[in-house]
Amino acid sequence: MAEKTDLHPSPRENPSREEFALYTGEGIPGFSPLLSGITWPNPSYEIKRSCGECFVFEYVMEGKGFVWQRDELLTLQKGDAYVLHEGEFHHYFSDPKDPWKKIWFNVSGSLVRHLLSDYGLDGTVKIPSFKDESHLSAIFHTMKKEPAQCADELALLLHRYIQALSRSIGRQSKTPSLALAIKNYIEQNLTLPLSIDDMADHVHLSRSRAIHLFKETYGVTPYHYYLTQKGELACTLLRCTTLSIQEISQQLGFSDYHHFSGFFRKWYGISPSRYR
Repeated sequence: MAEKTDLHPSPRENPSREEFALYTGEGIPGFSPLLSGITWPNPSYEIKRSCGECFVFEYVMEGKGFVWQRDELLTLQKGDAYVLHEGEFHHYFSDPKDPWKKIWFNVSGSLVRHLLSDYGLDGTVKIPSFKDESHLSAIFHTMKKEPAQCADELALLLHRYIQALSRSIGRQSKTPSLALAIKNYIEQNLTLPLSIDDMADHVHLSRSRAIHLFKETYGVTPYHYYLTQKGELACTLLRCTTLSIQEISQQLGFSDYHHFSGFFRKWYGISPSRYR
């Protein structure tokens, strides 16, 4: 409980203090968590890197700040999230009149790059009005609690966070709201055994209408999309965690290992063990 209150310190605390959670364990293939932290308001706060060696995920909890993206200055304020990409110029700083408080996570590896690409965020920096600090908070507290044994959990938490960032951008697009609601429902429930009826019931449509609307918007049926996303999550867990195949099967909501193995073999043409 004490850790929870650390995210919202009283105004009397040192305004320039930063709290860090350092990952001390071994990296896993494609995924190397580095550091997470909370930065409290500091008018002179500024970070500049000529070539960022990691991905930086940040969320503005209070105040305001700025990020240079190529030749454009982006304004970030309370509720906004942003991503600084590996290998690019990083320059970001507080508004001296209303300095930001933010929570962040630094991580490197090909898994992060692939996830950002898969969810359409490989060129995205600012995610306006995201309004959800819980994802980075979970990452921060996980690193504080188990600094050497949390790589698998962090990989899952980051996957969910990137999904949420992508959904937030989707909500701001002109995608028909019911089709998007089905898509969001699928992405939020990948570990459950969903059916077409579940998806249609969620938006109060008939099966046929839900299928037609989703396919018209996204080019595939909702159930095909569900299986695709479930398969991608399975691949991520097999490739980038040390969970056993039985544990992965349970994480993804399959009734048993054989059901999961059959699904994976049908979808990718090889067994989960051979893929790993």
